[in-house]
Amino acid sequence: MREILNATSIQHIEQLLTNLSERAEQIDAKNRQKQNELSEKWFSPSLFSKRSNLAIDYVTETQDTFAQLQRTEGQQAQYYLAERLSLQLEALTTALRINKLPKQEQDSRITAQNKIQQLHQQLVTYRDYERRLTENLDNAVSQNNTVLIQRAQQRLNRCQMAIDTLEKKISRYEEG
Repeated sequence: MREILNATSIQHIEQLLTNLSERAEQIDAKNRQKQNELSEKWFSPSLFSKRSNLAIDYVTETQDTFAQLQRTEGQQAQYYLAERLSLQLEALTTALRINKLPKQEQDSRITAQNKIQQLHQQLVTYRDYERRLTENLDNAVSQNNTVLIQRAQQRLNRCQMAIDTLEKKISRYEEG
């Protein structure tokens, strides 16, 4: 391991990890204040095994990689861990330097599903309106009041047009 890490590089990496940790804590605290939802997809899964919306979790994983490198005996494993540590440090340094961590982006499929569900719920509401308007029309017919019949029929027609429009909109969403 002395070939890969000497005392100077160990101190340098430890100092870099300390700085990254402090920076990550600052960014996490700032995002908690703003109540930002951050993405859990900051880095490639091959680079970091953790999936978190906190920067400090990625710094912790990098610290773990460094500790594992210091304990490892085999030369192949040391080279692998040294390369991984280098890539993790580079990625973290870049991400924390620009001070803009990736915001949570909603999956478009989930957004479309939510929209379709909202439209279906709205359709249920409109159908309930239609039922009540039909009852109002029936009451007006039973009273033989032409003014009430005309108003009830107009309202029912507008409601049915809205239902038709909404059904077409749902159909378009479901088709893609």
